[in-house]
Amino acid sequence: MKTFKLIIAVVALVAFNSCQNDENVVTETVPTSTQNQQFVKVIDVSNTPEIQQLAKELKSGKKLQNTAISQRIVNCTLDSDIQCGSESAQEIEAYVNTSNCISYTQGTLIFPPQAQQFTFDYSYYIDGDSDINMDRYQFQFDAHIAEIQRQINPLKIAFIQADAQNGCFNERGWNVDQVVYTVILGN
Repeated sequence: MKTFKLIIAVVALVAFNSCQNDENVVTETVPTSTQNQQFVKVIDVSNTPEIQQLAKELKSGKKLQNTAISQRIVNCTLDSDIQCGSESAQEIEAYVNTSNCISYTQGTLIFPPQAQQFTFDYSYYIDGDSDINMDRYQFQFDAHIAEIQRQINPLKIAFIQADAQNGCFNERGWNVDQVVYTVILGN
């Protein structure tokens, strides 16, 4: 009988602790992505025809034209009310590619060219009227470039091109998409 009472007491104690632990669980409504969680992968693209052609254009001093130039980027701030989809993806690309808003130490092109593609996730919230306050999330892109610099150190960035995705999977709520940064390394 003592053993039975002891077993009942242990079961009751375990059940009580389990219920207490359930009450202490807090549901997080904001993604807690950190830089390391945002980093997805890096691949070497040095020998692709696109990189070889791009390196030739950069070496010749030919100015590269970027069709994603955005006039909306004012004072290095992304738009505070932009439609989800290709418009927001172009905003990110313009911010990284053509705005000169992200500071990094620029290097001189190395030959033969060395290039890597870095893929990062980024989080954003689609609000009630199906747009994004992208200015709240631009720190993520600054952090991506800082992480790229850290990973390629002691080399530098000679050229960088962002290709953003913005799929707008939810009508309202948190989404995660990716940006692929093609980086030609320099010294």
